Amino acid sequence: MKKILLLLVFNFVILTVVFGTSFSWKGEIRTRSTNYKELYFDNSYSFIDSRVRLYTTATFSENLKAVVGFEIGDFEWGNDDHNADYENVETKNAYLEFTPDMMDMLTFRVGLQTYIDQFGSAVFDEDAAGIMIMPEFEGFKMNAGLFVLQDDDVGYDSHTFAVADMSKEMGALSLKGSFYYDTVRDSYSSIYLGAGADYMINDDIKTGGHFLYMSQKIDPDVGDYDSKGYFAYLYGKYTVDKFDAKLNFGYIPGEKNLSDDVYFRGVEPYPYLYGLEYFFKGEVYDDNNIQNNYGSIGWMGFLGSMVISANINYDFLFLNAGLVRITAEHYEKSLGTEIDFGIDYDLTEKLNFKAVYALFMLGDFYETHTPFIEHDSVHELSTQLIYKF
Repeated sequence: MKKILLLLVFNFVILTVVFGTSFSWKGEIRTRSTNYKELYFDNSYSFIDSRVRLYTTATFSENLKAVVGFEIGDFEWGNDDHNADYENVETKNAYLEFTPDMMDMLTFRVGLQTYIDQFGSAVFDEDAAGIMIMPEFEGFKMNAGLFVLQDDDVGYDSHTFAVADMSKEMGALSLKGSFYYDTVRDSYSSIYLGAGADYMINDDIKTGGHFLYMSQKIDPDVGDYDSKGYFAYLYGKYTVDKFDAKLNFGYIPGEKNLSDDVYFRGVEPYPYLYGLEYFFKGEVYDDNNIQNNYGSIGWMGFLGSMVISANINYDFLFLNAGLVRITAEHYEKSLGTEIDFGIDYDLTEKLNFKAVYALFMLGDFYETHTPFIEHDSVHELSTQLIYKF
């Protein structure tokens, strides 16, 4: 891996000297820690990990640029494999972005790139190889593309994801709409339709929301049934000086039938919408692989969910509170209540420190449906130190 990095640096130097290419750099260095208690068992776990990201943009002309990005991490402190290249070095971006001379209204992005949906990452937030077409229209924006997530020529199955996003600014009102199509050969295909809006009532108050509809068709060879569902989300935010408060409401229906299910699940979701650190994605330690973020959109499946949360910030202090409920019939509705206390402080101009204590108090759902497991409140104490440049 070191030889590859040296070769890339050498090529960049040659390009700069020969072609007059200009370069810009950005990235981050992050170290974070967490101690949390498991949701179903009386076990506590502690982790410390570090991550480095570096992105380089080579601008050849106003119509052509190349972007290469690497990540080293997330490696855990104390893990004897954390220095191994095969474990920790990942290519995040490797793409060309260009505007042909004969089609100056079209910009193309080809290669490994990051795509994030318009709905708080509820459907897709990941690096993927593909092509994006970004036409320039007067009055509104539109992006369309196709990502190959898995190819049957090099793997056992084919998996593609197509996107089309539109947005329009009309003074204080912003509108957005999207169409997504996800298909896995011999397994299933999914269609997502989304629409949303944000409105600035005045300089201090903002409101908005979105509605995402999902329809999934399972291949007859693996089950032959349909699933459908939606994700409705509303918010209101008030900001004045060093104080801001945001109220969130989200609803996903849930139902389990023999021929069709009612639920909502994204393709590669990484949603941060409710601001709850423990049960949903938070800002401090947000790795679903090792934490109890069971509420990540889609995890609860046919149980559904209804969430009401508040995010309150004053200067470097923040408070989050949330109520999580089940929407499916024939279940106890109360899943739990969460309260977070934290700080978000800039130690220097580009060095930020965050810390949070999150407490999740289990509701009647666990008492009724898992009666043989002890049901105590669970918690999390996490910190994050991050430098961005």
